Amino acid sequence: MNIELYEPTDKIRKPVSTLAMVPTSGAITRVARQAYSIMLMLAQEKGSEDPKTGMFCAPVNEIINGFEGSIGTKVVLKRHLKSMVTHVVEWQSPSEGESPDWGAFALLSEVNVKFQNGADWVHWAYPPSLREEVLDPQRYAKLERATISKFRSHAGLALYEICARYQDNPSHLTSKREWKWWVPVLTGKPLAEDAKVEFRFFNRDTVKPAVEEVNEVSELVVELREFRVGKSIEFLQFHVAKKPANGLGRPAPVEGSSIAKAERLGISEGVAEELWCRYGNEVLQGALNKLAQRLTQTASPVRSKVAYLKAVLTNRDLEEDVTPSDPTDSVARETPKLNPADVSLNLLQATEQNRVSKIRGEIQTMSVAEREDLLAEYKAYAIETEKHPSIIKKLDLGEWQSGLVLGELLRFYWKKTRGHDWTTDQAGVR
Repeated sequence: MNIELYEPTDKIRKPVSTLAMVPTSGAITRVARQAYSIMLMLAQEKGSEDPKTGMFCAPVNEIINGFEGSIGTKVVLKRHLKSMVTHVVEWQSPSEGESPDWGAFALLSEVNVKFQNGADWVHWAYPPSLREEVLDPQRYAKLERATISKFRSHAGLALYEICARYQDNPSHLTSKREWKWWVPVLTGKPLAEDAKVEFRFFNRDTVKPAVEEVNEVSELVVELREFRVGKSIEFLQFHVAKKPANGLGRPAPVEGSSIAKAERLGISEGVAEELWCRYGNEVLQGALNKLAQRLTQTASPVRSKVAYLKAVLTNRDLEEDVTPSDPTDSVARETPKLNPADVSLNLLQATEQNRVSKIRGEIQTMSVAEREDLLAEYKAYAIETEKHPSIIKKLDLGEWQSGLVLGELLRFYWKKTRGHDWTTDQAGVR
């Protein structure tokens, strides 16, 4: 059950101008976007149009198999191909100024399906303004063909293609854009000027599921970053990193200790997992450190640990979450002192990491059958106790070493083999 999240596959060089497509008439579907990427890959491989037809061509089955479409995909592919000609989009790069202004035109200038050589063939042509950019892009995103086939939503696929552009960027950050700019880009649907869209619903229904899908099925790890103007979120940006070649994601011991640390600070397991899924291990770890430090300041106690933690994560003004402090207290805090509570937490964290390494090693050295039995037992427990859905998904994919799963699995295995809870004994590793 040690299944890798992705494997080396064909590469697609997708021009930056074709990444952040803003539809102005008609929607761009997930299947249409998948087919378009495969057709682009095939066009680049051919290098030029068929001399007889003056168009690019490929069997319908070759396009569908390129993104591992279902049998039923062939029936609806003609409709999707037609939409590529009739629906107009504004061509943009995710980064301002990265490519010339392409204006607005259709995905394809012409397309038709012909029966020849005993099979259906697709013949297509690109708008003249886009043709050269498609065949020999100077700036492009490097996409994995097999990864594209795994997406089941347009939002997830669009976010993956955009984030792939920045995986080798030194900052690993996408361009910071107004959140409303992302609405048509991720949904694949036109946004009317008078449309009323609330960020909280867009974030809940589109952004968060897209981030989760990218992290679930691709070779990338994406984290959302929100920027406020006053009290309102106005800009969105994404941090992009590559998963290690073994597909295990972030270092598991650090991830396990992060969730455990949240629980030690009084944050419930469910809240800790939700914040981990949304912000990632590194950001959550930093926020937890700030919370731990803040809890030592007895002169101005924290009213709500969860509210304070969320405030740190969203870069909000923290004054609303604490009681007013003594004005003279700031002078005393200018010279920080070593706090016994911080020392204790650091020791606990070191012990935690040692324990994680030991227990993880025990699971890794199990036989395949023994480990499968353990994972099946834990999955039943996770379902019964209503753990986060992402945990169940990763178990189904065999990704037990994923940070989100591993932290929970280790505590489950610890109690199963030691007879007491993970936090009962913090003196050392047994």
